[in-house]
Amino acid sequence: MSNKSHVRVLHNILVLSVSSFAEGHACITCNSLGFLVPVFHSLPFCLCTQQYAFLVMEYAGGGSLSNLLGIKHHLKKRHVIFYSAELICGVQYLHSLGIIHRDLKPDNILLTSDGHMKIADFGIAAEGVFGHKTIRGKTGTCWYMAPELLGNKKYNAAVDWWSLGIILSEIATGRSPFDDHYHQQDVRSSILTEKPVFPEGMSTTLQDLLQKLLKKRPHKRLGMNGNIREHQLYRKINWEDVERQRISPPIRFEADHNEFTSADLPFLNGNTALDSDDCILECFTYLNPSWQE
Repeated sequence: MSNKSHVRVLHNILVLSVSSFAEGHACITCNSLGFLVPVFHSLPFCLCTQQYAFLVMEYAGGGSLSNLLGIKHHLKKRHVIFYSAELICGVQYLHSLGIIHRDLKPDNILLTSDGHMKIADFGIAAEGVFGHKTIRGKTGTCWYMAPELLGNKKYNAAVDWWSLGIILSEIATGRSPFDDHYHQQDVRSSILTEKPVFPEGMSTTLQDLLQKLLKKRPHKRLGMNGNIREHQLYRKINWEDVERQRISPPIRFEADHNEFTSADLPFLNGNTALDSDDCILECFTYLNPSWQE
């Protein structure tokens, strides 16, 4: 629990060892994580000590999209439209800032208690990538990686649109349109060489969207080639309402406060005094402007 203006609010606290940053395991700053946009898992504040960095993030009471799919297997078409629209707003906003997430997957998409989606985990995101600028660096989760990433080629923001296509397929059908077996080599081969396969009965509109998101050539992929908001699947969507979260989510979650227990935090027993001269994470002491009120 945290306290803001005498209101008790739940937050997640991520505790990271300073040594992990010394090894180069982080590539995006707190200023980039402190999004004031509803679709992102925001960072109210963070601080660092000589040994640890504490990232305090908003609490997502609905769990992850992965958990939801584990329970429901797949969602109804109208649910797919709603959730994919929220994700589209998030991905487009990221790209407008020159940020490529590079690891979009159900585990990294969280749900609030009232049912809205939050894009989370920017640990391997790339910054400063605008327009058709390309970068290198194989990273991400194999099952959601675009062909150009798997092939160790230069790539741009189109890799996120590919990942979104895989995610939407899983939301709509419960499975990937490619070989989703355990062995990564089989998955890699399927993504690089095979066409996506969709189940019989899938609406032609949804299938058309997925096929355009899953183009092997990134410059032909929807999101880079055309505005995805104009696709027929979203003909009834008011995008301003989606951006401002004025549309009621189709699924709501009850937060179970009984799941919280007290725990000993051994890292607090050491030296936690902030020493900006020695702390390699001085830039990680941050307060979101909305918390300065």
